[in-house]
Amino acid sequence: MRPFLHAVATLAALAFAAPAPAQDVDCRSRNFQYQFCSTAGEVVGASLVRQESQAPCQQGRTWGWTGNGVWVSNGCSARFRVDTFRPAPPWSGGDRMSCDSRGFQYEFCPVPARVYSVQLLRQKSKVACVIGRTWGWREDGLWVSGGCQGDFRVQTAYRPTPPHGPGLTTCESRGFRYNFCGTGPIASAQLVERRSNAPCVRDQSWGYTPEGVWVDNGCSATFRIRGRW
Repeated sequence: MRPFLHAVATLAALAFAAPAPAQDVDCRSRNFQYQFCSTAGEVVGASLVRQESQAPCQQGRTWGWTGNGVWVSNGCSARFRVDTFRPAPPWSGGDRMSCDSRGFQYEFCPVPARVYSVQLLRQKSKVACVIGRTWGWREDGLWVSGGCQGDFRVQTAYRPTPPHGPGLTTCESRGFRYNFCGTGPIASAQLVERRSNAPCVRDQSWGYTPEGVWVDNGCSATFRIRGRW
């Protein structure tokens, strides 16, 4: 199945799936060894109900969860409450979608259209969602990691931002990629307004040439241009 059709089918299946009730699972790390305890259904969340060991149970260090179960290690033994489904909102054609890093693992959320920009609307996790570190995007979707869970606004139709006025131009690094914005002959460029969450650092994530301005690593900003005549 082609990636586009597979993404559409996956999103449609999520839209019509029914949530399963939470279940309690006992999982014990015997002799301080790693132990995996499977569950009925795909795990989308888990919480510690009661610690039964003297060894500490610390999420992300001595316990956590993955696709179909809970794991413990380093002597952690406990009872966990496991959620095996969380309904995801259907794809809304380039507006809002959720993407969650479950078990502090990398998660990629495909988008069935070309992505031009993504904005974090609401952080759902206690773990911070930091662009470029625990979340980001590329042309075919967005990714999260390190426990970041959030709702995102996804722009799938390119709408170029017009210059703000004479001598000003906007240049955007989409998907954290290099982009060159031709302006014609210029003598210099000065950053006026940063428009991205990612930093704009001169000669690192933005600069200029005799023919225009360049940006990289997620920098999007408005620049004042001094023409060369």
